[in-house]
Amino acid sequence: MDTLMKSEIFFFITSIAVVILTIFIGIVAAYLIRILRNVDNISKTAKDEAALIKEDVADLRQNIRDEGIKVKSFVRFFNKLKGRKNKK
Repeated sequence: MDTLMKSEIFFFITSIAVVILTIFIGIVAAYLIRILRNVDNISKTAKDEAALIKEDVADLRQNIRDEGIKVKSFVRFFNKLKGRKNKK
């Protein structure tokens, strides 16, 4: 009877440990999903901004080809970048 009582206590404690561990893993998974969603949003924003910067650099290159190197072209380029930054 003593061994039967010990085995019941063992299985009771093990069951509680498994339930607690499952709850902990669920909480960690929820936070991991939230983190991955944030990373996805950040990567989309970075991709969009990279495309806009690419367009701005293409405009700068075209202005340099058309007008030659002038300070005005660089000023317009940096003002365009500054204006986009201020809108956010």
